[in-house]
Amino acid sequence: MANEITLTAALRSNLLSLQSTQRSLDTVQQRLATGKKVNTALDNANSFFAAQSLSNRAGDLSNLLDGIGQSIQVLKAADTGITTLSNLIAQAKSIAQAGRDSVTTSGAYRSGDIRDTGVSNIVTAGFVVGNTFTLTSNAAGVAAATITIAAGSLQSLADQINGNAGFTAKVVDSATTTGVFANGRGKRLEIRATNGDLTIANGTGTPATLLQSGFGAGATVGSRLDSGLAYVPGATISATSNTQDQISLQKQYDAVRTQINQLVSDTGYRGTNLLNGDSLRTQFNEGNTSSQTVSGVTFDAAGLGIGTAADFRTSALIDTALVQVTTAASTLRSQAQIFGNNLTIIQTRQDFTENLVNTLREGAGKLTIADKNEEGANLLSLQTAQQLGVTALSLASQSSQSVLRLFQ
Repeated sequence: MANEITLTAALRSNLLSLQSTQRSLDTVQQRLATGKKVNTALDNANSFFAAQSLSNRAGDLSNLLDGIGQSIQVLKAADTGITTLSNLIAQAKSIAQAGRDSVTTSGAYRSGDIRDTGVSNIVTAGFVVGNTFTLTSNAAGVAAATITIAAGSLQSLADQINGNAGFTAKVVDSATTTGVFANGRGKRLEIRATNGDLTIANGTGTPATLLQSGFGAGATVGSRLDSGLAYVPGATISATSNTQDQISLQKQYDAVRTQINQLVSDTGYRGTNLLNGDSLRTQFNEGNTSSQTVSGVTFDAAGLGIGTAADFRTSALIDTALVQVTTAASTLRSQAQIFGNNLTIIQTRQDFTENLVNTLREGAGKLTIADKNEEGANLLSLQTAQQLGVTALSLASQSSQSVLRLFQ
């Protein structure tokens, strides 16, 4: 070609050598700048795609670590809840024990029961409205209460009695197995003096006329009726005082029970409450083939077996409360151990996943990361080669310059 420049063999050889050195310098400088010896698939396809696979898996596992960490927090919240519940149960037990210690036989009283002893319905076979009877107690300062029956049902009569200081009444289920009412069943109205012996009487000295007529003229106190109602006097409660202190302790006990329910509802973490029936599933690998499921429990007062309300009138009733709170404390300890075991498993998998992520990233780095010491040495060597190439090119051009001087 007319525009082609003719170079001597020496000049061309030196020029090609300088071009090759420059390409190598460019490669080394890129590795030093990026820190990688494989930046694209063009650098090394096998290493590039193998490293990419390892990095992708490391990224997936890193995302799972967030979920594992949140599962640990859910279990920690449940453990905190159990610890606090244990404290509340211990407090309830202390209150019940105080009530038990306050029970004395010197405060014994008698209770009177008006019972439905047959198959008749207590509402239809009720009392005679308008009849009057008197409740008396030998407790100091308790005035006698005269009750005029306003309605023929047990509950309405109980409400009337409860309006008088020193006396209480409630409707309870009845199924006696001994004595003259061995076949008794149905409902009964339990009447008690708050603190003392109870006497129930009307104008004739017996409560027989309280009952609806038609049950026979021979019905007397304590006798068995085949159908209808009867009054059972003189049931002695052998160990109770039912003082204001006990009433206060009952309220305190019930207040703790309320706090147990409220605490359980507050123990959730990001919508998961292991103490209120929720379960927790933790995923450990990117294929979702490895996981841990923690089953939740219901640990409100009912779930722990603590009765709906305290009744500290007798030592037997208080003993029932003590058994309930003792069993609840044991249940909490057992569940704390289960949650603790699950927490250890999840924390162990968290440590394993963190180490595996580091291993995967290290493996990817071994395939792609440049050795800066090596690349630095390469850079110095190439810079030296470049300088030598320039010198050689200069020497090769001197012969042409000598020819040129002949024409000067």
